[in-house]
Amino acid sequence: MQEPLEKKYSFPHRVFWILNIAAVIGLIFSYMASRISPDDIWWLALFGLGFGTLFVLNLGFIVLWRWRKSRKYLLSLVICVLGVGKIFDIAEPSIFRAKAPDLSRNIEPVKLMSFNVRLFDLYNWFHSDETRGKIFNFLREENPDIVCFQEFYTNNRKKPALNNKDALTRVLQAPYSHIEYTVSMHGTDYFGIATYSKYPIIRRGAHHFKKKGGNVFIYSDIKIGEDTIRVFNVHLESIRFRKEDYKFIENLGKDEVEQDELTGGLNILRRLKHAYQKRAQQVDLIYDEIRKSPYRVIVCGDFNDTPSSYAVHTLAKDLKDAFRESGVGFGKTYSGPFPSFRIDYIFHDKKIKSFDFSTHHGELSDHYPISCKLSWRRPGL
Repeated sequence: MQEPLEKKYSFPHRVFWILNIAAVIGLIFSYMASRISPDDIWWLALFGLGFGTLFVLNLGFIVLWRWRKSRKYLLSLVICVLGVGKIFDIAEPSIFRAKAPDLSRNIEPVKLMSFNVRLFDLYNWFHSDETRGKIFNFLREENPDIVCFQEFYTNNRKKPALNNKDALTRVLQAPYSHIEYTVSMHGTDYFGIATYSKYPIIRRGAHHFKKKGGNVFIYSDIKIGEDTIRVFNVHLESIRFRKEDYKFIENLGKDEVEQDELTGGLNILRRLKHAYQKRAQQVDLIYDEIRKSPYRVIVCGDFNDTPSSYAVHTLAKDLKDAFRESGVGFGKTYSGPFPSFRIDYIFHDKKIKSFDFSTHHGELSDHYPISCKLSWRRPGL
């Protein structure tokens, strides 16, 4: 039975329909965000950030119009169907989890981990002297074969307790490393990015996005048996929110907000715009290097962006997402107040199989480490 005409075209009905159209347009923009560089239209990236919320909102309108026995539900239904695959970038059901490959035809699995260690809690963000030791214990227990660290820090031998470079060689039992520093202070403190491996690293490459400081990516050619793989360790541009930005977001709508909404909102938008545009430029450089690789490629690290972003979409071209292949549940990797999304990734060549993907929760950093096992066809098979 259809609704009475006066109810069907009532004021609330028209308001909901306008909101529905706005939600549909927003969801379309979120789809476009992964395809269009923020260098061209930066504000589309904001809709990519809100993909999950917009998708759920459209599902709500489907339920609403179905309940009201109106065909208007078809608009949101069509748009949601077009983008339903993107949901699996955020959450994966266990039924799609990949199993270990046949080892009679594939090499023994290699366990790879990516971990933004936040300088091993150098500045005591967790208010505990035990965090560094907990990180080392975690690494010892997980025993990865290859580890890609972002926000790496070490001190020279004047402070052995902070000499993470040598300590990790012992903890990981990984004699090979590729470390690139972006900042050094006083000739004793070094900050950057690092890849440790139990297998020989036969070639190293690095690209600094700025001449001094800033973000960086490195690649390491790692000899595993008769094969060589190229592992990219990536740390893309951070949003660089300040303490007052986090406080503004946390207290928005409360009396505790110390700056007016317009000023605080504009500051956040400026930082987001700068970060999106920087990442767009950075990923284009990395993608060019990926295409030049003579070997199978693994790309991992802290991308500081969501699965619906241009940065992640660009780096994932022609590669598989280990989380989508063998992850389970929600993929959130950032534990900080904002943005609490999946921003750490492991991508790999389509000829490589990944399984046993894990997101390791715990108070070790503001990022959760991620790991998976990788295997590929034995040479000659």
